[in-house]
Amino acid sequence: MSEPTNRLTLPRRAVLGASALLAMPALLTRRTEAAETCVVGTWGGDYARLLRENIDDPILKPNDVNVIQDVGDETPRYAKMTAQKALPRGTMDIACFGALNGYRATESGLIETLDETKVPNLKHVQPNLRSAAFVPHIYSAQVIVYNPTIVNEPPKSFADLLDPKWKGKIGMVSTVAPWVLMGASLLESGTTTDFDKAKAFALKLNANGLRLYPETDALAPAFKSGEIEVGVIWLARSFMWHNAGFPVKGQFPSEGAILYVSGMAVPKNAPNKQAAYKYVNAMLEPSAQQGFAAHMGYLPTVDNAPLTGGVGEQLAFPEPRPKLVTPDYEVISKSMSDLNDWWLKNIQHG
Repeated sequence: MSEPTNRLTLPRRAVLGASALLAMPALLTRRTEAAETCVVGTWGGDYARLLRENIDDPILKPNDVNVIQDVGDETPRYAKMTAQKALPRGTMDIACFGALNGYRATESGLIETLDETKVPNLKHVQPNLRSAAFVPHIYSAQVIVYNPTIVNEPPKSFADLLDPKWKGKIGMVSTVAPWVLMGASLLESGTTTDFDKAKAFALKLNANGLRLYPETDALAPAFKSGEIEVGVIWLARSFMWHNAGFPVKGQFPSEGAILYVSGMAVPKNAPNKQAAYKYVNAMLEPSAQQGFAAHMGYLPTVDNAPLTGGVGEQLAFPEPRPKLVTPDYEVISKSMSDLNDWWLKNIQHG
């Protein structure tokens, strides 16, 4: 005689339902594993907001890439990446830098070499902005800005800033020393690295009543109040001020305009490299590039993001096309500290 059994018989539908419930945690686990996280070391403010509005939310989020912004200044970000160099896994997947630190990171072996197999949109990057590892995001040119409601004949060159009629009416940001000195060098010698001649020019400029302001946005009210009439700043910033109702307009120096490029790099020990490649590729999408141009006035670095309408008109280069000059990053990276010290002693506190 067989042993009696105490079997509970369930309807077939209930059995199937229970099986589905048992399988659900595994399905959720697989979905969680499919999502990627990308930590982006970035500046804050408008830049961080525009990353979210033009890259993170519209492009990465629908493709299951979760973006975490690590907001901070560029110098500590570079220092952190340098300090983490020996670690198998760093804390950033993307590091946002200006091109100067992008050059330094490349030379120090901190960042991944990228190509079109990893980042397909690299094929659209303008040739004069390309480098092996640092990927240019946006760029602008250093121009002479002026108040068009007061100034009928704006300076056409750095040399014109020495005219006594501008005495006490010239404004700059105190932290732009290397860029202004490169512009002065370009005027005096046709190169960006003749710093002896650039310093001599800066001393003459200072004697003409140069006014220094602690931060970029402090120049806009000074233009509006008439405290200054001319200055030196990025074209992108004059675009933002103009659209905010401040009376400013940009003039490309006849001797050439120094380029400022902002971009991104993937640390060699990035914990989520595949997500990082997707992020860089999304950053180069036409919609993302056009979004930054429309809101910040920085120009696209790719050849397939045309600017139209009012934005296109405001940011169009004049004819004949101005001379745009890329800094000698090798020289300026070695000279930066000395130039800042000289400026601090002789111009800012001189």
